[in-house]
Amino acid sequence: MEHDKVGLNLKMTKVEVLDAVMGSGKTQGIIQWMLRNPSNKYLYISPMLSEVEERIPKSCEALEFTFPTTEEYTTKSRHLLHLLKEGHNISFTHSLFSELSQRHLDEIKSQRYVMIIDEEVSLIEPYKGKYKKGDIVSLEAAKHIRVDEDNLGKVEWLWEEMADGTQYSDLKRLCSIDMLYCSKRSRDMMVTQLPMALVESAERTIILSYLFKGSVMESFLKLKGLEVVDFKEVELMKDTETVLREAKNLINFCHLPSTNAVKNYGMTNTWYTTTATKDQLKKVGAAIRNVYRKVGKENLLITLPKDSTLKEVKSKRNVRLVIPKEVNVEDIFLYCGARATNDFAGKTACLHAYNRFVNTVVKAYLQDYGADLDAIPDDNQFALSEMVQWIWRTRIRNDKPIDVYILPQRMEKLLKSWLNGDIP
Repeated sequence: MEHDKVGLNLKMTKVEVLDAVMGSGKTQGIIQWMLRNPSNKYLYISPMLSEVEERIPKSCEALEFTFPTTEEYTTKSRHLLHLLKEGHNISFTHSLFSELSQRHLDEIKSQRYVMIIDEEVSLIEPYKGKYKKGDIVSLEAAKHIRVDEDNLGKVEWLWEEMADGTQYSDLKRLCSIDMLYCSKRSRDMMVTQLPMALVESAERTIILSYLFKGSVMESFLKLKGLEVVDFKEVELMKDTETVLREAKNLINFCHLPSTNAVKNYGMTNTWYTTTATKDQLKKVGAAIRNVYRKVGKENLLITLPKDSTLKEVKSKRNVRLVIPKEVNVEDIFLYCGARATNDFAGKTACLHAYNRFVNTVVKAYLQDYGADLDAIPDDNQFALSEMVQWIWRTRIRNDKPIDVYILPQRMEKLLKSWLNGDIP
């Protein structure tokens, strides 16, 4: 079986997962663990600049963490290579993954780095670069690339004669470190993946996560044939049962006639941008407006598809109806997948108006290649994990009560089930 062949390449590679709820103290715990083990060399990877440039260097002052910049180097990846060669403890964002080269990986291996990946980092996500289906199909037809469906759809670069600095240089680099993959069903469904060579190069790989079971992350690691074990070397401040009990007392579920009126609307991204009627969008807008007026902009945090905060999208449908005209979007909006930010810790109320599912491109890819391995993520687990992380951007992270307005009925049910301990 071809999947087995792929898995065997990584048979001895182990990933350690610290799966713990928000508020349990896992980030602080991993910081203390690093401080207790100063002989290790560390790579700390997070999506947020504030984490890699402020929190980790300041919290781990004794370890003298540094981070790549462009102050003296033309690119951060070049500075990163210099820092790796000198053996520094380094924190950097996952955006640098696509700029890694074999030289980076060789240094990580020779220096025996321990790699810690923050929970927000996506191990697999839809490709968002400049290359489209036409590029892939044309290059494949010209035999400049190959999509290896016997190797999980990996895009392999074959065009050795291509000069550097051309329009396809970035594509060649992605292929060279095994980051670009295609689904079977469409060349338009491309994903980028954490390069497995990076995991293989590290002495240890530790991932901070929550609700790992059934997640996109677990599905990806299963697909790659990696051995996953619990990381048990951190003492947490609180267990899950304690956090849930405290959270249940702090979260006040709120409803208004206008929020109840939209409970059964789809509220997916497609619904907002394609299928919702003008009247339905107006009703969602009325619900947001009424909550906004009740709690005030200084107290409110909302989320919904980003396009719905704009005056117009490419389809020319006016979806600005869902945001009241008097509302400055920047004052109250936070992307539903946001986790690593403390900028909204003073918010006393939040309104969630987005019915979330695993990205269709990522899910299609995992369905195409992961069905035989039970490597397909659970939509409810994904939606719940993302939603509770988003809610924890408010003042509940400081153990203060919050008012919660959840517009989609499915999302509210998931949150209540979680608080009641029905979702492990």
